Amino acid sequence: MFHSLKTKIFLLVSVILALVAVFVLYFTDRDVKQAMFEAEQRSARNVLELVELNIQSGYRDLVRSRVDAVNAHRRALRGLTMVARTTLDEIFTMSDLSGEARARAESRALDWLSRPRLAEEGEFIVFDAQGTLLAHSDPDARGGDLNLLRDIKGSPMAEAVNSEARRLGEISSMFYWTWTGHGQPIKKFGWFVHYPPTDWIIGAAVDIDELEQEGERKLEELLNNLRANFSKIRIAQSGSVILFNAQGEVLIGPEDNNLDPGTAINALTGKPLLDELKGLAAARDRLSMRFVPQAADAAGHIREQEVFCGYFRALGWYVAALTYVDEVEAPARNLVARLSGIILAVLLAGLVLGLVLAGRIAKPLNALADYAKALPETDFTAQEVQDQSAAIRHLPQRHKDEVGRLATALMFMEGSLRENIRSLIETTAANERIEGELNVAREIQLGLLPKTFPPFPERREFDLFATLKSAKEVGGDLYDFFFMDEDHICFAVGDVSGKGVPAALFMAITRTLLRTAGARDRDPGPIMEIMNNDLAPDNPNSMFVTLFVGVLNTRTGRLLFANGGHNKPVIKNHDGVRFLEGRSGPMVGAVEDIPYNTLEIDLAPGEMIFLYTDGITEAMDEELAVYSDERLLTTMEAAPIVSAEQTIQVVLEDVALHVGAAQQSDDITALCLRFAGPGGGQG
Repeated sequence: MFHSLKTKIFLLVSVILALVAVFVLYFTDRDVKQAMFEAEQRSARNVLELVELNIQSGYRDLVRSRVDAVNAHRRALRGLTMVARTTLDEIFTMSDLSGEARARAESRALDWLSRPRLAEEGEFIVFDAQGTLLAHSDPDARGGDLNLLRDIKGSPMAEAVNSEARRLGEISSMFYWTWTGHGQPIKKFGWFVHYPPTDWIIGAAVDIDELEQEGERKLEELLNNLRANFSKIRIAQSGSVILFNAQGEVLIGPEDNNLDPGTAINALTGKPLLDELKGLAAARDRLSMRFVPQAADAAGHIREQEVFCGYFRALGWYVAALTYVDEVEAPARNLVARLSGIILAVLLAGLVLGLVLAGRIAKPLNALADYAKALPETDFTAQEVQDQSAAIRHLPQRHKDEVGRLATALMFMEGSLRENIRSLIETTAANERIEGELNVAREIQLGLLPKTFPPFPERREFDLFATLKSAKEVGGDLYDFFFMDEDHICFAVGDVSGKGVPAALFMAITRTLLRTAGARDRDPGPIMEIMNNDLAPDNPNSMFVTLFVGVLNTRTGRLLFANGGHNKPVIKNHDGVRFLEGRSGPMVGAVEDIPYNTLEIDLAPGEMIFLYTDGITEAMDEELAVYSDERLLTTMEAAPIVSAEQTIQVVLEDVALHVGAAQQSDDITALCLRFAGPGGGQG
């Protein structure tokens, strides 16, 4: 059942519609919630900013009124001290300032300064440099030590006023007066000046408790105004704004929210809510946080809330804008519920349409499947072939879509199969004939090369072995060796450019020319010049061969050699391995009339020379990494000096290990000659 195309299409449509529904509902719920939260957050921020502006406005009025009152008192008291100085100047001017007259003038001045005055006008306070009270309307206070009084900074009042008044001439101070009838200190504000003729500090002071009470009244008015404004603010449905102080005491809050920041614990983090709100208000960016109070609200519910918090430093007040998370998410939930109903209806309709469409698609496809099943049973090699397309011939006219094109393609395939099978039979026969001819060519090519080893069993002066492994049926690599006379053996390794039959023919010609030139001269340089001049003319394909030719004197070990663009041979002895340096000229057969130099070395008994083609050093593994000259030297150095055949075997095994499962990409040829010395002695 599940292998039916109709079922698969039905399931595919179902899965697609279900995935679309899931994605639509998920992203709708997420995006709408995000949009609602962003909108409510903007609203909460705006409310918080408006509330802070309202508080700032009320606080500025409060501060302004207090500043005005203080300035008014300062002006009045300053004027009063000026009157006192003027009066004292008159008293001391009219009197003789010596002896008893001065004492009587000072007594008269102090009596005048000690006269009672109206409370709103202020009172005089006169003291000397030691802080002793000399004049005051309260006779019980006279003679007291004003250093026992403290200013609002906690410093001794007389000492602080005395030093500043003498330095600046005049100063204001706020201090606590303790000589009261009820025993409670009274806060006073005074203006003090230094009077040099008597070295007194003359001051005028007034009680400012009334001013403080006026400030408290203004502050209460501010709270009442804020309370009236807060009652009108709603964030979402039931969100609100609360005002509390640093101790967590709620100053203004809605009746339906019994949140107590001072004692509440955030159930989400387990931390005190007051600490988290203070940290939120101290943040530079106005961010929000969520919390769940452990205590239930007025309706008995514990609901998650989101809060923005601000701090008004001057009054030590915190303002928090609260909203309930479930109220913000409610529009998203409602929208998702409506969309779910719509998507369910669309899903059912889509499934019905999918069943109908799957049936219409599956019927002609079943006919095409039956037709395709019958094709393998048809004998396309017969002279009379039965036409199988009658059952689907009408489909291209009835269906102009992929079904019709598939039917046309199957009918075309049937006709093409007939033609291709006939062509394949003919091609197979031709390929078998060509393959047979290539095998014969391979046997002929290998027959040109010496393959009997050891090649000269009666000669003990040297050990020689060679091998060739073509990448194709025939190749362009070659090796050869032959005696020129009783004491000189010629050996060579070459690599023809290209592969296949052309390279094989060029290789056969090269090997023949080597034998012919070797019969005419025993010097490798002239031999290579003769071969180059014979190969270069009439070479329309510009083929060439890299060639190494060596001539060894089997009595002395003197090796004459010429290297025409070929890989450097490897010399191995008991001291190690090295490349045989020296290049006689370029590749053979490329350009005629090129001179080739003859080079020479002496082989010590036991020393061997290893010739090879680039099929060894450029052999690639499955990752296209080449075998390399360095690895060849390493392998040759590790190989024991035993025989030429074993040395070649060690190298070929290491090349096969490197190549692994990769296909051989080039011909591989190797020739190794080990010089044993005259009579086969060991060196």
